[in-house]
Amino acid sequence: MYLIVMLVFTTFWHRIKRSSKILFPIKRSEFSLFFSISSLMLLILFNTSILKTLKDTLIIADKNSGAEVVNFLKIFVVVPLSFIFVFLYSKACNSIDNRFIFYIVIGFFTVFLLTFALFLYPNREFLHPSLEKINYLKSMYPRLKWIMPIYGLWTYSLFYSFADLWCSMCLSLLFWQFANQIISKEDSKRFYGSFAIIGYLGLIIAGYVVKSIFKMTNAVKLKNVTSIVSENAFDTRLIKIILITCACNCLIISIYYFITHHLSKKAISFGVKKSKTSLLNSFKIIFKQKQLMYIMFLVFCYNFSINVIEVTWKSQLKKFAGNKSNYIFYVGTINQVVGYATIFLGFISNIMFQRCSWFTCAMLTPILACFTSLLFLSSIAIKYVGWKTILGFSSLGVCVFVGIVHNVLSKSGKYVFFDQTKEMSYMHLDQDSKTKGKAAVDVAGSRLSKSLSGQIQAILLIIIPNSSQIKIFPYLGALLMLIFALWFWSLKKLDKMHK
Repeated sequence: MYLIVMLVFTTFWHRIKRSSKILFPIKRSEFSLFFSISSLMLLILFNTSILKTLKDTLIIADKNSGAEVVNFLKIFVVVPLSFIFVFLYSKACNSIDNRFIFYIVIGFFTVFLLTFALFLYPNREFLHPSLEKINYLKSMYPRLKWIMPIYGLWTYSLFYSFADLWCSMCLSLLFWQFANQIISKEDSKRFYGSFAIIGYLGLIIAGYVVKSIFKMTNAVKLKNVTSIVSENAFDTRLIKIILITCACNCLIISIYYFITHHLSKKAISFGVKKSKTSLLNSFKIIFKQKQLMYIMFLVFCYNFSINVIEVTWKSQLKKFAGNKSNYIFYVGTINQVVGYATIFLGFISNIMFQRCSWFTCAMLTPILACFTSLLFLSSIAIKYVGWKTILGFSSLGVCVFVGIVHNVLSKSGKYVFFDQTKEMSYMHLDQDSKTKGKAAVDVAGSRLSKSLSGQIQAILLIIIPNSSQIKIFPYLGALLMLIFALWFWSLKKLDKMHK
């Protein structure tokens, strides 16, 4: 009897160990490197989540602005800045040690955030043009009314643009390029899925920080949420949370230094590598080198689709929240849910990356995005035809809820499956294509896709009198279906090249 019990226990224990290796396939000897890189990812994502929340709150939730402004902001400010950043990054790669490039980029964003928190934001009333002047311009040019807040709130517009660039430069470009240098192609399937388990805790922590600093009002009137937080209190808390992101940037630089100087055993050349490929040629290479072109299409389709849905959803969330404090509280809560979903999918991805093909893993994100987009389209269509309630719930509440589902599933799927499978695709390329080609695809390419979606929405907002996101959304629905078709086609082509 004793032997039977011991045999059953031993068998059960071995199965647990085998399952743990599948769910978390990192060896003990790799713990220091893995947790250091994951901590770097956690801090970058922490700042990414907070900056995304703040930029949307300042532009979208402001009473003198709206979600429609984002479309024009991306065209006239974000995209030009993206091209400038990619140009400077490309030049720097030819003359500066890669480690110093990392320090310079993080340091630049830190200086800007400090400037905004300590000078631009406290003096915004003096720096911004008067509200009367902006209203006069809107009345003179009614079809351009969504452009005027970019000028009227120009410090917010600048913050929005640099916060948007942080997401592309620091996560998509700097972090993943560094990870590709440190982690070998053979180990990437074990490491990349596991990064999500630790790294994306940053989203959850950021959500808790935002919610604890910006507390939602408890005073609620019938269909009218009122704020008990004064404007001065909101300003103080905004500055406080920006200073927290600056402190995190200092930690990011410290961890990066520790990894590059003490942990990494892999022989990596961080020195200057003169490249014969110019930035313009790197864009040409994207379309000459089919693998880069298909990766570009993946980035384009994801960013285009997510931008179309998000702008419309955020316009409804602003109405639902009622004020800035509630808006930022809701977004913080949603970021927490995205974090939990990402970590859950991170465990699943560890199994799938080891058991399933690259194509199967890569298909999950567009499937989730397409399905939830169709649900959101349906909820908007019901609101568009004039229904006030759906099954006893307000049509506005249903739109916001379905938008949250889309946001959570699309973003968690992107963080766990889309980013990892995209980075694996770069590993088949030469070093020059990995650096400049990746910079062109991940930064300028993603900005171009968001700019194009913004241009289309901006044109519709201009040519349709008294238009809003809800009024133009039916035209965008058909276009979304074409985008998803291009996404699936690109994945199929890329999978054939990998084979």
